[in-house]
Amino acid sequence: MKSFINNVLTIIAAIVIAVFIKEFFLEFHLIPTGSMIPNVNVGDRIIVNRLYFGIQNPLYNAKLKKSIMLVAANPLYKANLPFSDFKYFVKFNKHQPKRFDVLVFVPPETPIFGKEYYFDGDHSREPIYFEPPQLIGERYVKRLIGLPGEKLEIKNGDIYINDKKLIEPQVKNNDFIDFGPVRIPPKYYFFMGDNRPRSSDSRYWGAAPEDNILGKSLVVIWPPKSIKLIK
Repeated sequence: MKSFINNVLTIIAAIVIAVFIKEFFLEFHLIPTGSMIPNVNVGDRIIVNRLYFGIQNPLYNAKLKKSIMLVAANPLYKANLPFSDFKYFVKFNKHQPKRFDVLVFVPPETPIFGKEYYFDGDHSREPIYFEPPQLIGERYVKRLIGLPGEKLEIKNGDIYINDKKLIEPQVKNNDFIDFGPVRIPPKYYFFMGDNRPRSSDSRYWGAAPEDNILGKSLVVIWPPKSIKLIK
C-alpha cells in the first residue's frame, strides 16, 4: 500500500510539474492541418515559447478554450472565474509581436469587423464578409502579417501595407484572391497561413485580439527529418 501511494503521488507531482511548465514556459503543439505548408507540415510537433510576451494568467487562457482535445467540453470555458479577467501577471513590453512571427493564438469567436465590413465606412465599396472560425476556442498557428493601425490589402496575391507592397521573406504557396482593404484595429493582429489556398485565417474571420496570443513558435522537434528552427 505504501508503494502504491508513493507511485500515485509521483504521478500527481509529474502532472502538476508538466502543467506548470506548459502554462508558464514551454508548450508542445501538434500541427493538425496543412495551412502552414511548406514551412510547418501536418503532423509536425512544435515547441511554443509561452514566456516570450510575459508571464501569463492560466485562468484567463482557460476561459478561451472551448473543448479539451476536441473531445470533451472545457468546464472553464467562458466561466466567471476569480482572478481570470487579466491576461498577464507580468508583461514584457520589450517583446512585442513582430511581423512574420509564427504565433499560436485563439481566433476571435465573433469577427471584430462584423459580418459585413466597409473600409473606413465607405458604403460605395463592395463589403468584405467575415464568418466565425470553424473551430471556435481552438488554437491556431499562423504567421503575423498585419499590425495594429495598418491598412492591409491583397491584390493579385500580393500584400500591401499602407499602400506599399510587402516583401515576404518566407517560402509560401500563394493564391491570387483579392482581399480588402481593411484597417486593423488597435491591439489586433492580422494572421495568414503560408499555404494561402488552404488556410483559414484573418481573411475569413478577421483580426485576432492581442490578448488571444498564447506564444511564439520556436522549433519543429518531430518527426526527426523535419527538425528545424521556425523562422
